[in-house]
Amino acid sequence: MSPEARAEARSGAPSVDHSAAIQAAFSSGAAVVNVPGGHVFKVTKPLRIEKAIRVVGGGELRFTAGIANAAAITVTAQGCEFDGVYLTNPNMLQSNSGERNVGIMFRASLGSVTRSTIRYFQNGVQVESTGEYHDFIIANNRVIDCIGAGGGPTQKSTYGEDRGDGITVWGCAATITGNLVTARAGQDCRIGIHMEGLANYHADSFPLQDNMCTVAGNVVRGSFRRSIVTENVNNSTITGNTCEGAKWWGIAIVRSLACSVTGNTVIFDRAATDGTGSAWDPIHAGIAVYGGAVQCVVSGNTVDLTRGHARAAICLIGSDTDNAVSVEQRATTNGTARVTLTSANPAVQLGQLITGPGVPSATFVVSVAETALVASNPIRAGSPLLTFIWHERGQGTVVTNNSVLCNAADGAIGILALYQDSPSILGNNLRYMGAHGIHCLDVSDPVINGNTVLGQASPKNGIYLESSATGAVVVGNVVEGFSGPGGSGITAANRVGGVVSANLVRRCETGMNLDGCTAMSVTGNSAMSCGTSYSQARGAGMLLASNASAG
Repeated sequence: MSPEARAEARSGAPSVDHSAAIQAAFSSGAAVVNVPGGHVFKVTKPLRIEKAIRVVGGGELRFTAGIANAAAITVTAQGCEFDGVYLTNPNMLQSNSGERNVGIMFRASLGSVTRSTIRYFQNGVQVESTGEYHDFIIANNRVIDCIGAGGGPTQKSTYGEDRGDGITVWGCAATITGNLVTARAGQDCRIGIHMEGLANYHADSFPLQDNMCTVAGNVVRGSFRRSIVTENVNNSTITGNTCEGAKWWGIAIVRSLACSVTGNTVIFDRAATDGTGSAWDPIHAGIAVYGGAVQCVVSGNTVDLTRGHARAAICLIGSDTDNAVSVEQRATTNGTARVTLTSANPAVQLGQLITGPGVPSATFVVSVAETALVASNPIRAGSPLLTFIWHERGQGTVVTNNSVLCNAADGAIGILALYQDSPSILGNNLRYMGAHGIHCLDVSDPVINGNTVLGQASPKNGIYLESSATGAVVVGNVVEGFSGPGGSGITAANRVGGVVSANLVRRCETGMNLDGCTAMSVTGNSAMSCGTSYSQARGAGMLLASNASAG
């Protein structure tokens, strides 16, 4: 770069276009390119990095044109690093269709962005969806004033669901930690920190298959539809983050295997009238586990709903129908869980339900590497035609030791489980409930133990189980304050089998209502200061013993 151009950049208000000079530096073969602090370089076209390089320095790369449908910097070389850089898009160039506006986009593995500031971009840092790129560190950055393509709280357009993210990783093995991610005021952005799977590359990328991402210690603030999401990304951890301002979900797991959401704080302050993204009909929640998630854990989180409106603080959102397109694939089986597909098929993915001759119920894809597949159960020997489909009922989700603070007047549910199999809801503390505390609809074989559920003159139920004939285990819960008209401490309808034991129910209009239940053991419960202690508990095969009532 000429001395004149450098001096002009030092002025802080450049008129000269520095695009060619910056591109020349990136293409020079130098191991390190320094963008000097105190300088502002005007850039009017996208830049590319095609050789391994380290970009450092606190000077500003100010992109003023040419990137409405493009990345400011596209990286196609492995091992590139950005440390302490400053990128801006002051004209907020973007589009609601076509290619995205991006700050730094990786089309290669082993990249890092650290201690940098990226401002006014539609997507701040993006690991692109053109390959199973892996091993990224995105740490201690400010990805701020993100812009979105959605229509905001009053419009029902479908725009905004394919762009508008602070940090996005389509890939695996990313560590995303210590970042501040914010949405610009008045913008309708999509996701603060987003990890999403890439089915087209599964067959050839084993063991790096949309997995092993860690999102820890970040702050995500502002009008993102979702603050943090993992979608079709398995074996990942979301821990120790603080989220505020989300319009749909604070934190979400979507169709993922063996992920954990632990120790996060979600402040959900969405207004009841906010219709952001309403064309998609979201169920609003502080934390959501969506679709056929398998063996995921939601533990030790705090959800504050005192300033906002949601359907539930924590919501497990399954479906009673499998809407995804199924895939058929001929295979060879040997009576074990190891399966050989006749050909590699990228549509066969981790977590899918397997059905076909000799396949036990609830058998899922655990691993797939080209034609070698491992199932969760042994499959009878033969040459079956197997069917693979995303199963939309949640499987084995654990919700434990979370703290939920609600506004009773708002009517949010504490924990809502829809279309789930074998969940465990344990040791949660739910306070100021105006609706149901724990509500399970079409949930098979739930274990609901050791929860404290405090209503505030609620006319609903502390624990409410409906629309499933399976057994249930409801033990050692404390339920209080469901004293409004029709309120009940524990209600289970038409279930066959199970245990309701050692629960303490206080100040509810009805202590327990077990209408239509049969073959259930109901023992050692205590109903105190309830209008009716036990109701409709005389079905066939019911065992009622040592239950107390007073007041």
